[in-house]
Amino acid sequence: MNKTHLIIYIAVFLAMILPLQSCSDRGKQSELQKYSDLYVHYCRKGLFDSLAIDAGKVFAARNGDLDRRLVLLSGLHSAQAAIFQDDYPGAKAYLDTLAGFDDWDEYPDLTAMFNGIRASYEIKAGFDYPAALAHLTDAFNWFREDGDALNMCNSLYNISMIYFYRRDTVGLKYARQAMSISSENLDDPYMMCAADVIMAMMLLVKGDYANAERYALEAKRIADKERYTLVKSRIYMVLGEVALHREDISLAEDLLRKGFAAAENTDPDFYFELAIPYGRMLIQSGRYAEAENFLTETLSIVDRNSNIRYRYRVLELLSDLYEAQGNIPFAYTYYKNASASRDSIMNIDKETSFNNLLDLYEKASLQNIIRKRQFDVYVTLFVCILSILICTFFIYRYIRQIRLNKELVQRNQEYLKRSEMLRMYLKPESAQSGNESADEVLFGKLERIMREEHAYRSNDISLDKLAFMLGTNRTYISRVINRYADKSFWGYVNMYRIAEATEILSDLDKDVQIKNIYESLGYNSAASFFRVFREETGISPSKYREEVRKIKPRA
Repeated sequence: MNKTHLIIYIAVFLAMILPLQSCSDRGKQSELQKYSDLYVHYCRKGLFDSLAIDAGKVFAARNGDLDRRLVLLSGLHSAQAAIFQDDYPGAKAYLDTLAGFDDWDEYPDLTAMFNGIRASYEIKAGFDYPAALAHLTDAFNWFREDGDALNMCNSLYNISMIYFYRRDTVGLKYARQAMSISSENLDDPYMMCAADVIMAMMLLVKGDYANAERYALEAKRIADKERYTLVKSRIYMVLGEVALHREDISLAEDLLRKGFAAAENTDPDFYFELAIPYGRMLIQSGRYAEAENFLTETLSIVDRNSNIRYRYRVLELLSDLYEAQGNIPFAYTYYKNASASRDSIMNIDKETSFNNLLDLYEKASLQNIIRKRQFDVYVTLFVCILSILICTFFIYRYIRQIRLNKELVQRNQEYLKRSEMLRMYLKPESAQSGNESADEVLFGKLERIMREEHAYRSNDISLDKLAFMLGTNRTYISRVINRYADKSFWGYVNMYRIAEATEILSDLDKDVQIKNIYESLGYNSAASFFRVFREETGISPSKYREEVRKIKPRA
């Protein structure tokens, strides 16, 4: 056989084998697409039991002759189904098995999906919001770089849900970004529907009931048309909350009942999100016996599902119920239990970590822009960005200083106004005129015990304690504080505490230690004092004393 014949034989062999290989690849791609479409269909329809069965079967056969991408995809959807069914041990088993695979680098899109599912597990099983936020941000940045609009929107939805669970309006900006992405992809109704839902939920947290209703109704229109059952319960939850806010009890009950019907066979969290406003509705309408039965049953469901995120909120409703019935001992018992349950999930270390991660999403944006540029413009882009960052830094410092000074002036003005109002209340002719309302009289008494008896210095001060001192109930005094001080109870207490703290720090002839200050003002920890002081003044206590020294030399 000469060289020419050998080349001909090789060419013929390759011509025969390559089409076979191509057919095999096309077959695997077709199978992968079939399962991928099926899994997405189950997720959108909320059919998590079917998803668990079909994805679980494929993942269980992973040691056979299966496409690796299909194995990973099936494992991820199996974990997702377990999370939505509150099967956290099962979800953890899937996630641990998947984490043991060593070829994730070959599938960056599935790695991003893995991060998103891990985030769901961390939110629902461990309430580890910082870790969840980090994983969701990693996933979002990859999807953004890849141009995957649907998963970008899903990531923003889940990030916003973290803030919804925390009742934090910061999540509104992520909901707006999801809306922006969906508005550019009008051919995907699911994306539009999901964006409308999370926008409605975040507006509900903000208290913007009119716009929350508008987005919820638009989401309902799409969900009805496309038969997206998964989002229905949250839509009805928003609409029910809006009706309850308008005191339309009949409509609120009808909407919330529809939500319960839609929540069947879906994530148990959906039930609890509806149970809270439903319990409030029963109390508001005076149906105390029905409310007691419903809330007691809901509490048992919470305990069965080990869902402490909603436990303290159910206990708070039971406290409100017994207070409305005049059963103060029971109300106080449930109030204490609710406080203990709430404190068990408000871990200080996790809260600190969470606050440090708030800007993680924004910090990663610049890196993604740089990766998209070609090598020949890297140097120019770097110089431009560095210049912008330097300018932004100095502008930020300048604006921050102006804002800080403005805030300090505003706070001082506020304290002056309050002092003036207090003097008005303390005038003898005012007290004897008989023209004051009961609320004004109560608020005047409250101001006196705060100003003259320094009740705010007590480290166990509470609404119940103040109510006892004033011979009234906690609901009434809370309403009076909201009306006349335009603050919440703790905002009102902290106003007095921080006012005294600034007076102490301004006395440069006495270098009182920070520890002695916060202990004398009723704070149980330095962290709490520093946090509230910064919120009230814009700077830390030590920085405040430093600034005072610059403008007020020692005597």
